[in-house]
Amino acid sequence: MLEPQLTGLQKRASKYIDKAIAYQVRPGEMIEGHFIGFDKTNIDRAVIQMSNAADRTTLPLMTVVNYFEGVEDDENDDALTKQ
Repeated sequence: MLEPQLTGLQKRASKYIDKAIAYQVRPGEMIEGHFIGFDKTNIDRAVIQMSNAADRTTLPLMTVVNYFEGVEDDENDDALTKQ
């Protein structure tokens, strides 16, 4: 059986699979867990394995990509300022 083709956004996001994410959905509501893959029923959603037990939720895939790309940018900025 053939694997489904990844969309461009999924390809961008795939390098962040198994990384931790802490995202504030709205004031007072935080999602903490690991990005574990893509929702099988909606290609534009990322599956997050919550830190507290076996709970899972989904976030928009673009939100997850923006989060990780922002984290990388912050790390690169920190490295540049320490030089």
